[in-house]
Amino acid sequence: MPLAKVDSYPDASRRSEGSKILSESDRLRLEQYAHRRGTSPIQRSLLEELEATAVFVESADMPPDVITMNTVIECVSVGATDIHQWTLVYPDEADYESGRLSVLSPTGIALLGARCGQTVDCRAPSGALIRYAIKRIVFQPEHARMAD
Repeated sequence: MPLAKVDSYPDASRRSEGSKILSESDRLRLEQYAHRRGTSPIQRSLLEELEATAVFVESADMPPDVITMNTVIECVSVGATDIHQWTLVYPDEADYESGRLSVLSPTGIALLGARCGQTVDCRAPSGALIRYAIKRIVFQPEHARMAD
């Protein structure tokens, strides 16, 4: 993955109409996962697409309504009443049964960098399109650090 330009919070807010916002620290760690053995070509492709289209900011400049790594979110399946509460984590910390969603899963990569209130699309392993509406950010690590 090539080096990406890091923007400030005001730049990110202005440029993010439809772009995902990622922290520079998350970008660096995801770059490591992209080159690990066991990362599929599809996952690499999704990460490369994310990097090519995302706006990058320092953690301290992250808007509080953006899903970052280790963010706890509530989503609802569009067209259903299923409410999901997930924590977005790196693959080695994932445990779907306990609500720890891998960033390299189709849903995880769709959620990373999205904002509260948005709807994201992803493909289930069966190939079916699934849409999730992001209802609430319960906890975002960058925002929590700024409050301390």
